[in-house]
Amino acid sequence: MSFISGVETGKAYQPGWFLASEECTRVTREMSATGAATADNGGKYVKMGTIYPANTTDAIGIVYEDVDVTTGNMPGSVVTKGIVYLDRLPVAPANGVQAALEGKGFTFIATSPAVTRPY
Repeated sequence: MSFISGVETGKAYQPGWFLASEECTRVTREMSATGAATADNGGKYVKMGTIYPANTTDAIGIVYEDVDVTTGNMPGSVVTKGIVYLDRLPVAPANGVQAALEGKGFTFIATSPAVTRPY
């Protein structure tokens, strides 16, 4: 279970919003306060969809939900295998990262489907 802070991030997305399927594998890892985004009110958080632990070829997964790290490092869920919409990630994978994650069980879809709503 992560310590989330949806109000601070200003987002109303469901955890795992970047996933194309509910079928995924998750593990708990420590989220570092170093390099976390700062909210308008001064709180710090690791955004859902952030490549973990860094956007490098050493990445092991993608952060499942926003994690509040205002008071220091906190536990959070990391997806280690699943189907991901690339256009829903806050930052695109760097060169070689997508291929590295695909080798670890990820499948990437370039764009998410359009959302249609009835009138």
